[in-house]
Amino acid sequence: MQRHMPALNIEKLANAFVPNADPSPLVAGAALNAVNRYGKKHGGLWVGGKVTATPDGLRFAPNRLNRAFHEGLDSTNISLSSIRAVTREFGWVTGIVVVRHAEGEFRFRCFGAKQVATTLGAYVAGL
Repeated sequence: MQRHMPALNIEKLANAFVPNADPSPLVAGAALNAVNRYGKKHGGLWVGGKVTATPDGLRFAPNRLNRAFHEGLDSTNISLSSIRAVTREFGWVTGIVVVRHAEGEFRFRCFGAKQVATTLGAYVAGL
């Protein structure tokens, strides 16, 4: 008997933690100093954009503003079959979804993080 999987269609405005995010030349002065201090202290920067999860995979696409203010910022694509675990962590205002996968870890924060983590985790567990 074949198991029926519910449709997976998550789309959220989110901030993703990007370890290798570098500010562009558009960021200068005190703002550049603050961004560099934060990045050094935390090991990366939170970048705004959109997270989408479908049966084709999990994707984060930075928004236009963040692409302008960061150097070489690319989209993140993770195949669902490479995901090992999905959990939620506390975050002020928005929760944080932590996706552990074959290549490492991907973190993003959004409204409704608890439901996103539950839905994505259940879908991946059923693969």
